[in-house]
Amino acid sequence: MSKALVLVVEDDPLQRKLIKDNLEAEGYAVAAAAGREEAAEAVRRLPLEAAVVDLKLGADSGLDVLSDLAAGNPLLAPIMVTAHANVETAVEAVKRGAFDYLVKPVDVQKLLIVLGRALERHRLRREVEILKTSLEDRFSVRNVVAASPKMEDIVRLVGRAARSEATVLVTGETGTGKDLVARTIHFSSPRAGGPFLAVNIPSLPETLIEAELFGAEKGAYTGAHERMKGKFEAAAGGTIFLDEIGELAPAVQVKLLRVLQDREFTRLGSAKPQKADVRIVAATNRDLEKAVSQGSFRADLYFRLNVIRISLPPLRERKEDILPLVDLFLKTFAKRERKAVTSISAEAMAALLAYDYPGNVRELENAVERAVVFADGDMVARRDLPVFLTETRENADDEGRDGSLEEKVKRLEIREIRKALEATGGVKSQAARLLGLTERILAYKIKINGISRP
Repeated sequence: MSKALVLVVEDDPLQRKLIKDNLEAEGYAVAAAAGREEAAEAVRRLPLEAAVVDLKLGADSGLDVLSDLAAGNPLLAPIMVTAHANVETAVEAVKRGAFDYLVKPVDVQKLLIVLGRALERHRLRREVEILKTSLEDRFSVRNVVAASPKMEDIVRLVGRAARSEATVLVTGETGTGKDLVARTIHFSSPRAGGPFLAVNIPSLPETLIEAELFGAEKGAYTGAHERMKGKFEAAAGGTIFLDEIGELAPAVQVKLLRVLQDREFTRLGSAKPQKADVRIVAATNRDLEKAVSQGSFRADLYFRLNVIRISLPPLRERKEDILPLVDLFLKTFAKRERKAVTSISAEAMAALLAYDYPGNVRELENAVERAVVFADGDMVARRDLPVFLTETRENADDEGRDGSLEEKVKRLEIREIRKALEATGGVKSQAARLLGLTERILAYKIKINGISRP
């Protein structure tokens, strides 16, 4: 089996045959070309991985061949061969896309070493390209589940936002998919080739948040032993996603406002402004209008962020999306767990449809993940679902008690959380998995309901 397909571009027939024979002896498949035209034809029709190109090709120049190769196959790694090495030629060859260059007469062993490195770069470039394509496909607007009219409207709005450079504010309850929307906007936009950098505002140390976002010069604060690149600088050419923007400290809100107004920022400890070539997508589960009225969030910053507003509805308001979401999650987790789970029983589906999902899509995803893990055959049964979805006897006991539906649901939720905590000895991570929740959501529910752990 051949190692790789290599193109040899050499106008001297003897040299061309010598290089070709030596490479084939090492297991490479080799295509040969005598000049620029033949090389251009080869790159159009063959899946080349590397090339060995002579600088002097009669009336043609090997430098022009390098340009043709780069245009025809950007992943290809060419090696330039020259009879007279000089700095100017080497620099120009690298500019045209050469991985390295060798001096004639060509040392076969050195050629094989350089070729091996060139092919390794080709492999890495191909893997990056595959990953990039996979991400772009995964976060394409086409893949957003939208069976409900509300989500169909969201998909259209996301598509329009992606085509613009405008700042976007994504709002919605925890677990509704704000991160997914931000990534979809980026990977469907002209900035898809640039970085996507997600920043969770509350996770940044309060004393260092300005330096984390905008960078800092050496000595700007205690412990700053060298210049620090901030998130905005690291995201240059791409998109920065500021999650939970409502938690941003007032002092830093002023700095962010300047970025939005002037497209500039200044590193901590510096007076020199830096250009902010970055698209901003922000998200929050807070009521920012209320925060503005209370004085905890700047009104001018809110208006700058709220250029395109995407408000994600909770899952309980778009139950038409539950069925396609369950199907998506089944396929995803069955593949990950290497299990032949292909369907879900009518009873299990009915239980999933009957629940209101305070944790939204994330909670549904966790429930399906747990079901796939526990499923024995090719179908998810009702018994495979988390306990809060399957036990109904205690629900019936609530029918005779006074109170609104919301109060009854809350009592049921508290009871199921207590049961899960008792079953796991108070270990929140295990209780969260049993309930099909994230540990963070469980901790929040324990706190607001005043539930004590056993």
